[in-house]
Amino acid sequence: MAGAAMLPDAAAEVDVSGIDLWGTLRFVSFLRGDPTCRLGADGFVRGTHTPSGPASVRVRWTTGPTATAEAWGPGAQWLIDRAARFVGAEDDPTGFDPEHRGLRMVWERNRRRRIIRTGTLWHDLAALIVQQRVRTEDAADSWRAMIHALGEHAPGPLDLRLPPAHELVATLPYERFHPFGIERSRAASLRRVARAMPRLEGSVDAPFAEVEPRLRAVPGIGQWTAAGVESLTWGSADAVILGDVKLPELVCWFLAHEEWGDDARMLELLEPYRPHRYRVIQMSYASGARVPRRRPTRYGVQDIRRR
Repeated sequence: MAGAAMLPDAAAEVDVSGIDLWGTLRFVSFLRGDPTCRLGADGFVRGTHTPSGPASVRVRWTTGPTATAEAWGPGAQWLIDRAARFVGAEDDPTGFDPEHRGLRMVWERNRRRRIIRTGTLWHDLAALIVQQRVRTEDAADSWRAMIHALGEHAPGPLDLRLPPAHELVATLPYERFHPFGIERSRAASLRRVARAMPRLEGSVDAPFAEVEPRLRAVPGIGQWTAAGVESLTWGSADAVILGDVKLPELVCWFLAHEEWGDDARMLELLEPYRPHRYRVIQMSYASGARVPRRRPTRYGVQDIRRR
């Protein structure tokens, strides 16, 4: 995670005793080749937007009980003030002691993983909207293309790019997103959410339950996207992502060995694990379980880049 010598604008030491930082921070970088972040064996870097302005952050760790967080740019202090949240140090798994044999085994292997709280609402929303109704591989391609075309270099020495600023996205016509493989529907959602950000981005320190009605009032933020920011931006250990194509089948297979599953069945199986339902979802992914596939997964969006 090397970078040219440049003193950070803000820095802090964070107590990370008992935390697997690599396993925890890998959930920030969920799109392959994301130009906004990189994860290495001993560090993580990310360029992002904050309510105080753009910034980049670097988290470095060794085998000791602390990690060093350094940040550059106008939003540097904002990120450092929330560094403990960002690395999962404020997540509390107390009381999570599952009796389910498979879940308990996976948790025993991954009990040092924590749930992060990024606080970077526009960054997270934009990435989630790009993933709506398309394959993850296609979303990753679109995300990279959009950032390289519209995003600026992140502050500091870390060789990162920023997501396009919401102020810019709000002004662009929907056809400007077509070269990135983003059709009119998702482009319209990006533009609407970008226009709503001035009244939303300062709310990330408030409880999610207070902010959710305002988020859901914005066209383009449905239950899937709202649950995504509840789990990632707000770091809720009890978030349940509804409306996903693959997740219900994964959870139902992992917890009940059922090949078919829908949101209703997933909720039924997760109910005994409140207030740790999202932790169970993370363990479902960590298990490496593979649902027997007997039908193709259908996606409704086609490639429009050359139309």
